[in-house]
Amino acid sequence: MKPKDLTQFWKRTLDEMGRTGLNALLEEADQQSGREFITYSVALDSFQGCRLRAWYSVPKDPPPGGKFPAVLVVPGYGGGKPIPTHLLLGGFAVLTLFPRGQGESRKEWELESGTKLTYYVTDKERFYYRGAYADCVRGLDFLCSRREVDGTRLGMWSRSQGGGLTLAAASLDPRLRMAIAEEPFLCNFPVAVEITTNPYRELHDYLGQHPGQRQAVLDTLAYFDSLNLVENIRCPTLMDVGMKDETCPYRTVMPVFERIPGPKAIHVYPDLAHSPCTDFNAHAMSWLRRYLGA
Repeated sequence: MKPKDLTQFWKRTLDEMGRTGLNALLEEADQQSGREFITYSVALDSFQGCRLRAWYSVPKDPPPGGKFPAVLVVPGYGGGKPIPTHLLLGGFAVLTLFPRGQGESRKEWELESGTKLTYYVTDKERFYYRGAYADCVRGLDFLCSRREVDGTRLGMWSRSQGGGLTLAAASLDPRLRMAIAEEPFLCNFPVAVEITTNPYRELHDYLGQHPGQRQAVLDTLAYFDSLNLVENIRCPTLMDVGMKDETCPYRTVMPVFERIPGPKAIHVYPDLAHSPCTDFNAHAMSWLRRYLGA
């Protein structure tokens, strides 16, 4: 059930983050750079002062209009994410952001206990994904702060956990011009808590160990469920799902897609498990060029 104070909760969260400056530090990263682009290591402040790490990559050839369209990318549940060089070669600036406790950002902060899905899962104020969703909005703040980026042409494209974070960011921040959520995670939690494949299994097992907390857990998850958030998405949104995907299965993804009110499309692949899809990547690049104009 959608919480009555869902809008107020997220407004309060982002307002609180807005009172924290970016305090961004950039340093050229030669090993992450290439012949056609320059990469910088980035450290910046996010919600409740948590320090994040990222890679910020910019093509060397200036765009015709003087400013680059930009794409925010974030990792899957494992926390690692290579810099997507195909986007840079396509003319996009790219921020590869690691939300708190993931990838490069583990150098700044790590979970003290539990997993991302179970960390304070009975307390919406302290649940892991409150910070992680806000971190994605902070990534858009960073891109808008860059003079070489056109802040009216921002997109986000990520997969699995990253796909769920993409839907969350598009729900919370109207600055996104388009969103690509590939095989998204963090969807339809009332169904997902019954799934016994990783990583949703973490919730299933937690409820098995703490049956008396079931309602408190579901009440918390409702504030972070894409099923409840995506009604705010207005930008064009592209998704995909595999019918053989038992990590982010169709029954969690399709109800979320159906609630998106803006322009949208979904590709359903009958034989796709939880893995990247070359066909979908081609469609996604087409959407990026169409809506961001690189």
